[in-house]
Amino acid sequence: MRKLMLVVLCLCWMGALAAVAQEATPEATPEAWLVDGVERTYTLYVPETVSDPAPLVIVLHGRFGTGAQIADYSQFNRVADDEGFIIAYPDGVDGEWNFVRAVPGYDETRDDLAFLVALIDHIAETHAVDLTRVYLAGFSNGGFMVHRAACEDPTHFAGFAVVAAAAFGGMQDVCTSELPAPMILIHGTADENVPWDGTGVTRDGQTIYITYPIGTTFSYWASVNGCEQDATTRDFPALDAATSVRALTVTCPEGTAVTLYGVLNGGHNWPRPDLEPYSGSGAVNHDIDAAREIWNFFEPLSREQGNSLTP
Repeated sequence: MRKLMLVVLCLCWMGALAAVAQEATPEATPEAWLVDGVERTYTLYVPETVSDPAPLVIVLHGRFGTGAQIADYSQFNRVADDEGFIIAYPDGVDGEWNFVRAVPGYDETRDDLAFLVALIDHIAETHAVDLTRVYLAGFSNGGFMVHRAACEDPTHFAGFAVVAAAAFGGMQDVCTSELPAPMILIHGTADENVPWDGTGVTRDGQTIYITYPIGTTFSYWASVNGCEQDATTRDFPALDAATSVRALTVTCPEGTAVTLYGVLNGGHNWPRPDLEPYSGSGAVNHDIDAAREIWNFFEPLSREQGNSLTP
């Protein structure tokens, strides 16, 4: 079973960003420091428009990617310029995030969640960060790491965003937090790497999911946050016939929103009006700018460190 899970997970994230190996935005600055004796690196962007203290957004790359690549791919810096927040793009070890730490069947021991918390403190040592307004977003393998952080220890983050990733098998074994975790999900219905309907194996008439269906993932976070299960829908104007976007929202306690953007016929990529498709990613949606939609979701959210959310 462990071997099968590893094979499928590798297939899910092979090439997630490998084909988008472009240079980082020039204004972004590469940084490095030692964490538990291991050099960890990240790319930091501080717009001239920031005020003290400023919100901090951390964006995680896909498997085999880098922080510099996701900076270029997502074009989040443009939103940071407009809205005045600091943004960090850390690098995973060997191009990946260890979201399966302590999941039965895996031997991975590196604690990337502890690294992300350390990164917040590290950046706050030299920049005026509003620690009640720190947010975590991720694409593909980075999105799975966001799910891990949201379910295990959401206390350091006021909101979470996941693009092209789902809840994963074994997540229930590491989800120990009882705190709500505001969550926006963006996912293509034709994603062949992380399928909309999940990836699973059937044994003795029972399906064991390796990656869960997106509908199930959405319902899970709605339940965690104490939201109602009935969703309302909103369709975005379609710019072309290839894809379209439908947003699903549920009524939640104040400050604990859960939203799903279903990209109809969309592939395994980051929706962006000016993004050209690349090999193996499927159809790209140009109706929304995922970075801006994520920030619009994050902007009203705050959380006292280690405590409750505040609207």
